Amino acid sequence: MSAATPLFILGMGRSGTTTAQRVLNAHPSVSLTGEVPLAVLRALFATLDAADKAHDKTREGWLSRKTGFMFDAFGSLSKGGVGAAGRRADALFRGFKEPRLESLFAPLETHFASVGLLPRYVYCARNPFDCWRSYKATSWNSYAEVNRFLADYVKSFEQLRAMRAAAPERVCVLNLDDAIASRDAAKFYSDALFGFLGLDVPERAARRIGEFAAPERPSQYPPLSSEERAAVEAFGGIAGIRAEHFGRP
Repeated sequence: MSAATPLFILGMGRSGTTTAQRVLNAHPSVSLTGEVPLAVLRALFATLDAADKAHDKTREGWLSRKTGFMFDAFGSLSKGGVGAAGRRADALFRGFKEPRLESLFAPLETHFASVGLLPRYVYCARNPFDCWRSYKATSWNSYAEVNRFLADYVKSFEQLRAMRAAAPERVCVLNLDDAIASRDAAKFYSDALFGFLGLDVPERAARRIGEFAAPERPSQYPPLSSEERAAVEAFGGIAGIRAEHFGRP
């Protein structure tokens, strides 16, 4: 059996990554485990670098095992383990979701290319105002102030730009603003995600998608202060992101 295609959900947190994962996992051909912390992934990639070097003289044997090792490691190292979706042995697409995973695009590309695989990526995008409002509403928000958030937000979109330049046909941008504005969120997600993967949606999966595809709405969060809104509008790089992805100057 040929190896599954690697599939990863990424982008800033609070941008719909969890909903995208749930929708994708509703399909029997997709197996996405939970989040794998970036620090853990960096250590894993360092281990893979060392293994590639150590197996220089037995490279063929190592590469025959490397694909399975990577997929198994992602599931075992995820916060929630492999879960039910992770036990789909015949899945066509395997991977996980992790906010800010775009920062590790290069090692993902390198290590999967070494075994002849080309990953697919779903980048979840949300306008900076509602993304920051959603962060503020969470108990675990680690951003002490808006400018720290904005620096990471702009960097994330810069990394998206680099990904699209390197692998334009393998990157899907899933716009949460568009999902919220759509009249039928389930159809929006099905068309955007499964169209990207070239998968038909079985009737049973379509029913399950309807259970997951109601994105949280900005009205759930406290409004921004005038100072915060001004800070977002003035931050370098934000105007270009809004114009390109959210139809705003």
